[in-house]
Amino acid sequence: MTYRELLKLYKQGKLEDSAKKQIEAEIEKQDAISEFLYEEGTIPDFSDLEGEQDYFNDLKGENSMSERQDSKIGDSVEKQAKNQIIEKSKSAEDSQNGQEDELNRQFIKEIQRSIRRAFIKMGLAVGAAVLAVVLCAVFILPKAVSKFYYDPNEVAGKYEEMITTRMELDLSVYSELFLPGNHRDQVNAVSRGYGEYDIVIPQTTSWTGKSTSVSGRLVRGKLTLYDNNILSRPIMQFYLPGDEDAWVAWEVDENGKETKMDTEARKQESIQYSKEEIAEYNDNDWYLAYVSINDIMDYKDFIEWFQNLSDQKELEWGALWCAVHTEDEDGYLVEPNIGFCPLPSGMSISWDRETYPYLSLLDNSDSYDRVEANDEKTMQTHFISMLSYIQDHDNILSMMGQTTDSPNRYQDMIDYVQKNGLKIHGFAVSAKKNTLLELYKEDVVSYIQTTPQN
Repeated sequence: MTYRELLKLYKQGKLEDSAKKQIEAEIEKQDAISEFLYEEGTIPDFSDLEGEQDYFNDLKGENSMSERQDSKIGDSVEKQAKNQIIEKSKSAEDSQNGQEDELNRQFIKEIQRSIRRAFIKMGLAVGAAVLAVVLCAVFILPKAVSKFYYDPNEVAGKYEEMITTRMELDLSVYSELFLPGNHRDQVNAVSRGYGEYDIVIPQTTSWTGKSTSVSGRLVRGKLTLYDNNILSRPIMQFYLPGDEDAWVAWEVDENGKETKMDTEARKQESIQYSKEEIAEYNDNDWYLAYVSINDIMDYKDFIEWFQNLSDQKELEWGALWCAVHTEDEDGYLVEPNIGFCPLPSGMSISWDRETYPYLSLLDNSDSYDRVEANDEKTMQTHFISMLSYIQDHDNILSMMGQTTDSPNRYQDMIDYVQKNGLKIHGFAVSAKKNTLLELYKEDVVSYIQTTPQN
């Protein structure tokens, strides 16, 4: 701002008190300079010159030389006074310019300070915004994204301090239904954010003395196991009673002519081969046996036969798994390889008992009374609850590579069991060589298919 602009603001009364006082001090300084120049200067008073006019006229002719000398002296005095005034004015102007420069410098400093404060504030605001974004990306966003996908650590049941997670309950039901001899009910899942988890599925029980854990990654509902064979559904074959087509085979001669083989002969040949194979087994090794029976049996009759056989011959075998027979409304078998364990072993779990009564026979509540294997009504409720649960929570089916395209599949099974009760067309059991050979002596047993467990 120029000095003239400051004076204009002073006249208008728009200056602050500090600036107003500074201007007034400058004006007082200029007045003092003007008075000093007037009092100290040798400039003659024009009124004096008028009083002596007649005197100068009378002496005009006689004192022309003296007049010229006086004129020179006057010019000299006037010139000296002008020089003094100029020097004083320059000094005042320099002082004024110095004041103006100082005001400009102070004004520039204030602007610089204001700009610096503005930049600092903007920097702090930008820094805070960036920090908030980073913290959100690190701590909030991964969890928020995970909420849109399957959460294996979701609490599915809790009793006192014991918690059952969603994937533990899902896998417990799935493995009991589809994985005889390989039941899993414990899952360790470590979240990596954005719907990703590191998964470890340990084996909590084993009849062979060897436990096998499986690891993998769960990424937004898609499960990838590092060894797919451990929890894959077994390729087991139950030969259903009365299903002669299961033994049908054709042979082709050298001319390409197909001839149907004798069904009964092929059946007996397969049974004999199975017996000879078992006879070659190691005495101490464990095998998972899939046992077909000659007739579809009511569960009550089947479990009675099994328990009597176990007590009479003191057979050494592991957990029993019963293959349940179900049919759709057209009379077709829905799923031959699905069942349950009436004598389970593993970790106790918790769940919504009102919606799914007896979903697990390993209940960790104090009110739980151990269920006897021959309690047909409870076993039927248990199996139906598992079917209902897997129907309502089919994420585990997709993760384990099973189809979910048939929504009525499990309802058909439920309807059949509710109408006809539990029907058994086979069973699976872990056993050693001698037990398997004893089983073949029973009239109930028709065929045994085995896989090694050691």
